[in-house]
Amino acid sequence: MLTLCKLFNVSEDNYCLKLKNDGEEIDEEDLPTFEREIDFYLLSDENIHKCEVKLMGRGNPESADAVIARDSAVFVANTLSQTNKNQLNSLGINWVELRSENGYKRFKLALDNLDIPYTDNEYNLEDDLEHIIDEILDL
Repeated sequence: MLTLCKLFNVSEDNYCLKLKNDGEEIDEEDLPTFEREIDFYLLSDENIHKCEVKLMGRGNPESADAVIARDSAVFVANTLSQTNKNQLNSLGINWVELRSENGYKRFKLALDNLDIPYTDNEYNLEDDLEHIIDEILDL
């Protein structure tokens, strides 16, 4: 998720790994149980959008169950079955399938749907990803 956000130049004000309270990170012990299991958050105005990441293979129809149970707004997966896509679409859950050709670009649709600003550039994935991964590893 962090890589996708950096690839689309989403401001750090619009995402976080952990929820914050008055600028301070909230300790996991202080979070309700369900909050500990959320992978990532996208933020727009006063809205907090839960995001789920599953990097599993095709043939796991239960993969979307966690997204539904946690009331996530965005689901990023390695692969998704057509049944998963149909179910997620019917529930209004944004999804990104990374293994499909240019599948990462579907993240723009999620950002648009959640009113999160980003920069829509032409990308040189090899160069951009190398730079982004170096940046993330330096965090």
